[in-house]
Amino acid sequence: MMHVIELSGITKSYGDIKVLEDVNLKVREGETLGIIGPTGAGKSTLLRIMDLLERPDDGEILFMGENVDDLKPLEVRRRMGMVFQNTPVFRGTVAESILYGPRIRGERPHESEVKDVLETMGLKGYGSRRTTELSGGERQRLALAQVLINRPEVVLLDEATSSLDPISRSRMEDVIAELDVTVIFTTHDLLQGQKLADRIAILNRSILQTGEPREIFKKPASRFVAEFVGARNMLRGRAHITAEGISLIECDGISIYSSERATGDVSATIRPEDITVSWQRTDSSALNQLEGRVLAVRDAGSVQQLEVRCGGETLTVHMTGKSLNDMGITTGSRVWIEFKASAVHVIR
Repeated sequence: MMHVIELSGITKSYGDIKVLEDVNLKVREGETLGIIGPTGAGKSTLLRIMDLLERPDDGEILFMGENVDDLKPLEVRRRMGMVFQNTPVFRGTVAESILYGPRIRGERPHESEVKDVLETMGLKGYGSRRTTELSGGERQRLALAQVLINRPEVVLLDEATSSLDPISRSRMEDVIAELDVTVIFTTHDLLQGQKLADRIAILNRSILQTGEPREIFKKPASRFVAEFVGARNMLRGRAHITAEGISLIECDGISIYSSERATGDVSATIRPEDITVSWQRTDSSALNQLEGRVLAVRDAGSVQQLEVRCGGETLTVHMTGKSLNDMGITTGSRVWIEFKASAVHVIR
């Protein structure tokens, strides 16, 4: 598969503050890649480096397989388009604003192209409207229209929905999801990353993990990633390999099995939905069966969330409301929880 952009060893500092360190990333042609990280992680700086608005202190950038140092920056930038968190729009009409970019390139798009891009942006019939009359969400969609009229090969979106109200953000997300072009967007919103991205890259000065959203949420590569994506049931312990070839992790007052081989000090996560609850120990294939006491029961919307104390550890368990009511579980109940060794993900 063709890589549109490849970053190798990208480093960037501002004075004594290192913003990016050894960033390595490949962007596939036609994919939507979400770069996700907390505030101050370097997301905007990384996007500006991709758009050649800034130069890294060290590292290599390839665009369509060619080193950008061997190309003319303006020609590369004209093959990309970027929308910022608050992109300024030009005074005048919406159509005039859209045509400004092509005009300075010496191009004159047909009127039908302007109508098509307006319709794609959900701005059909807005051509003669004054840009000063637009709402915040409409201005952001206009900013994206100004990019798309230039037929870019890559669209870069830097927190392009973060300043919008929920309805405007949802409309903008719907537009982004339908774009038939390579898209790279930054966000600190994990739900948005899951909704829009084919792959996500977790950034905190360097790329900590890339993969499909489900893969990263299910198997975070580090404790930072696990905490950032909200992984529950993160237990610390010491692991060794049993005679059966699986890992046994000694935690605080309990021991759990994992099918992932590991030794030494580790962290382990178990997704709440992978744990089942019963009144007594069952005859099942699940290697992990622990007795505990229910500390709390909370309504978490579509599921009921139980906090169960086992040994010195507290595990979160998800149940349906019907199952909870049918079993009659309440705070203080003594229950058994069980989960398979394959449900225990080990972070070394």
